[in-house]
Amino acid sequence: MILILIAVTGYLIGSLPVFALFHSRGAPRVSHLSPGGIRPGRGLREGMIFAGLQMGKGALAALTGLLLAGWTGGALVAATAVLGDLFSLFRPVHGGGGVAVAAGGLLILSPLLLAVGMGIYLLTLFLTRYFSVSVLFASIGVIVFSLVLFPGLYVVLVVLFAGGLILLRNRGRPDRWRKGMEPPVWKRGFRRWR
Repeated sequence: MILILIAVTGYLIGSLPVFALFHSRGAPRVSHLSPGGIRPGRGLREGMIFAGLQMGKGALAALTGLLLAGWTGGALVAATAVLGDLFSLFRPVHGGGGVAVAAGGLLILSPLLLAVGMGIYLLTLFLTRYFSVSVLFASIGVIVFSLVLFPGLYVVLVVLFAGGLILLRNRGRPDRWRKGMEPPVWKRGFRRWR
């Protein structure tokens, strides 16, 4: 019974509409839809704050589950928080990207995997200048490294579930890269964060 309760709690934490905070600060509610979901469009600073709040959702969810039901609860709540961000109760049409929420969960469950994922993400972003490609490679890299490093069965299950959902959500993106529909970062500039 406690696992069902904390799974619902994780889903609700993941569903929290963080972008509503930006609306109250004068930023537009939704500037555009990107491969990662809804993003505020006020620049790099606001984008970093937004990503930090999204990571905070994942970390809060994983920590809550860890405190209430041990590693099983932490893993379950981290997975349901990603599910809540992707398919939000408060944003029924378009949810978030789930990447930052998954990173927040990994911060609590396996900081080493988070460091590996961030390294792959930043290296790929530096080389390709595409956020979508970076998310794809980081997700695949974390899945592979979780199987190689094997930090724990619960962490591996969360990584496979969350990474699978993120990859499933972004499954049509390579067509956009080939057709040139997503311009690289250097062409868009950092004014509009995706």
